[in-house]
Amino acid sequence: MSDDRDVVKKLAAEVAEMAAQPIQQEKREGWKRLNSLQAQRPMLWITEIPWGEFEGTMDELRCVCADDRLRAVESRLRRTLFTARHLPCDEVIDSTWWVPKVIHGAGYGLSVQEQQLPQGGSYVYSHHYEPVLQDLDDIEKIRMPEVWFDAEATHEQIRFYTDLLSDSLHVRACGPRQHFFNAWDQLVRWTGVQQALLDLAVRPDFIHAIMRRMTDSFLARMTQYEQLNLLDYPHPLNRVGSGAASFTDELPQPGYDPEHITTMDQWGGATPQIFSEVSPAMHEEFALQYEIQVMERCGLNYYGCCEPVHAKMHILATVPRLRKISISPWCDVAKAAANAHQAYVFSHKPSPALLAEERFDAGRAEADIRDRLAQSQGMQCEFIMKDISTVRGDVERVIAWCETAYRVLTE
Repeated sequence: MSDDRDVVKKLAAEVAEMAAQPIQQEKREGWKRLNSLQAQRPMLWITEIPWGEFEGTMDELRCVCADDRLRAVESRLRRTLFTARHLPCDEVIDSTWWVPKVIHGAGYGLSVQEQQLPQGGSYVYSHHYEPVLQDLDDIEKIRMPEVWFDAEATHEQIRFYTDLLSDSLHVRACGPRQHFFNAWDQLVRWTGVQQALLDLAVRPDFIHAIMRRMTDSFLARMTQYEQLNLLDYPHPLNRVGSGAASFTDELPQPGYDPEHITTMDQWGGATPQIFSEVSPAMHEEFALQYEIQVMERCGLNYYGCCEPVHAKMHILATVPRLRKISISPWCDVAKAAANAHQAYVFSHKPSPALLAEERFDAGRAEADIRDRLAQSQGMQCEFIMKDISTVRGDVERVIAWCETAYRVLTE
């Protein structure tokens, strides 16, 4: 155990050294300018890497701790260091080890019945869902939250990490820092994907009833977070919604009370990914009208994930304080820019399929980035490579993509 602790302490010291470098503050300032729609070159982030495909074969990533709890810390530190050393991007390395407050009773209280099929060393699984919501009587299964803060469990976590890491890193508890309402990601797990889409046409009242219940539950959770004073300052977050960093001078709100942060001091957002082929009218009726009720309580908002939004920019203009929009691999970038009613950060998601092909083509990756920039027509841009299900065990592809993207975006 003492050897394990020595390993972790050494890695933590290396992370602290990285975090102290001036480049980290430069990155923070870059994100602030971007998120405030000021002049700033496009920012870059990579996430959802299939580490399991290669970390067992690389000394730099291979974990050696025997204790499971220490091994989890070791893995996180090794990945942070690997990213900082080998993946040129704008991820901010932080000198604080954030410990989530232990909060109970905040979920919907309804389990998912599914079958999962693993995909090799990837974090991605294939899923088959069995319906647990089949008629109106079932909707009461969606619980209204009864949030409570487990101070004892949180303090135990703080003591553990403080004892382990405080020689190098600041250890701090944190509560929720953003509110991302991905109701449809959850709904289809309870109904089945095909049935949910069919019910938009044949049982609209059923879908409306589910969305009403989920929205009320989510809003009640936000209210209870505020009442229990569990929310935290929104920085630093390397991820907002399905995009990237949260740094901005616009949050928290001017005149905020640091002893009682509200949802208006934080980022919000929403996504109905399953609505890729749903019309704008149905998107607005079955998703956006509910999502807005969450987002209107937040200071800035992010919208979308994998669903293409180029034909729906007019309805997104109704989202209060919308700042970032996900521009997925299936989105027509030029149409999205032409249909935009105001300035946004376009949160580009280049296709991760480039990393899964038989041979990685850096030229195609560069052409894709340049094409997206040209079609964005002056919108502020961030580029997020995510949803990487496989790189065929070849980490050099990840490095090459980052090097290519960073070179283009910093020209």
